[in-house]
Amino acid sequence: MRVAVVQLKANDLKDYQQAFEHLEKKVLDASKDHDLILVPECSFPAYFIHSDEGDLGELLLSDGERYLNRIKEIARANHVYIAYGYVEKFGDQVYNSAILIGRSGEEVVKKRKSFLWHFDNEWFSEGEDLAVADTDFGRVALVVCADARMPEIVRLAVLEGAVLIIDLANLTATGPELSSLQNAQSAYMLSVRALENNVWLAVSDKWGVEANSITYTGRSGVFAPDGTTVYQASSDQNEIVSVEIPTDKKGEITRSSIRYPIKRRQELYTPLTVENNLLPISCIMKEKVIPEEITPYITVAAGEINNHTEYIQMIKRLVNHGSNIICMPSTSVDVSQHVDEVVSFLPESLVLIATVEEKNKRMLSYIITSNGIEATFSTLHHEKSLSKTATPIYQTKWGKIGIMHGIEALLPEWPRTLMVLGADCLIWPNCLTHSLASNIGRTRAAESRIFVVSASSRGDEDSGVSQVIDPNGSIIASTLRNEKIHACGTFTAFSLSRIKDVVPGTNVFKNRRPRFYGGLIK
Repeated sequence: MRVAVVQLKANDLKDYQQAFEHLEKKVLDASKDHDLILVPECSFPAYFIHSDEGDLGELLLSDGERYLNRIKEIARANHVYIAYGYVEKFGDQVYNSAILIGRSGEEVVKKRKSFLWHFDNEWFSEGEDLAVADTDFGRVALVVCADARMPEIVRLAVLEGAVLIIDLANLTATGPELSSLQNAQSAYMLSVRALENNVWLAVSDKWGVEANSITYTGRSGVFAPDGTTVYQASSDQNEIVSVEIPTDKKGEITRSSIRYPIKRRQELYTPLTVENNLLPISCIMKEKVIPEEITPYITVAAGEINNHTEYIQMIKRLVNHGSNIICMPSTSVDVSQHVDEVVSFLPESLVLIATVEEKNKRMLSYIITSNGIEATFSTLHHEKSLSKTATPIYQTKWGKIGIMHGIEALLPEWPRTLMVLGADCLIWPNCLTHSLASNIGRTRAAESRIFVVSASSRGDEDSGVSQVIDPNGSIIASTLRNEKIHACGTFTAFSLSRIKDVVPGTNVFKNRRPRFYGGLIK
């Protein structure tokens, strides 16, 4: 199955007719030898449609319907599927819509953007979260731009059987050079969405500037189920990304075996279905705090530290760095047998997270203070996990920390659950490759606006890069790749984890819609 992802230059509202003519030409070009064509979000008439830019009025009804019919004609004439992004007026409401048009020109499925972004709250109404349908090449799901930032939306579609996510986007970016722009979604989030759900994902975006104030990322592309980028466009020109997606003898999309198999535990994700005002994070976000008093200095070590002497030495060194919280990578050293030794040099307020990897690959994280072992948390997504065990959240004097182990971070529901239960920071011992751990960690941080501390225990050439990632998804501290054993540290202002706004009008917690999330716990 061949997919064409069309990347187009952005246009102002007043230039919509000329822009559609250009879009029509690109779609006609792509229709000759593709099965599916994607064009960006709000290809008609534009994205920034504030009334100051012009009066839409009858335009949305007359030209909007005419242009949509023209896209349907192209689909029918060329026997091709087309995913088309447009502004839709329905009754008194205006929606940011994506429609999948079938080979006969019929409407297959429509998605009205539900996770509205920034100023589009001013003119668009919320749509439904789920838009899934069957096609010749398998079940697909439509999402619109920021919808893909919400892990629940994509996950629900996959639980409904989607094998391909079609994302029509207007990804925004900032930077001094048009040719080097990136966006959190294009840089790491979309590849993680594909990987964590074991699906294909195709995204169509605009490039350039609209209304002298909105800069688009470009970077349209296709991501494979293993998280690899099959092809990604530039950020500064029109392109048609053409990718062959493998199919079976029936012509349906195929996927390789899951790269990191892990079993979901639906009973653990119940908090995701609870109304926002009843969740712990809702109260925590309202607390009055002095930022300085909830800003611990966190240090994290990296590498295979399986020698008792080296392990204790590293903890001592990080104590001497003035750490408030120390995160050690997983080790074979039985930390529980050396607690008295460790406690003897821990300052009164310091919190140490020491993780042991057992022979069956299950991890145990010990929360150790000067009083000894305060809590023990085991990997919950493991065949040896107990059916009933404590949720891995620990209250420190600075705020709550959550613990996730290894490939648990590839279950989007789990870090999300820890966030709504109040975690300001996720501690994540793992032994994944540097590039993969970094992409996953940055995604978990940005999608929930939370700190993530990735503690790597790898010892090969892609070894041991541990990182501290802030709620924007930015890496604020990192160890070196070529050091067998290394450590780094930084202040982490937990007050930032309680600001869930990404941009004005878009909040990663308040804009969740738990009433639609029942499918996550079935």
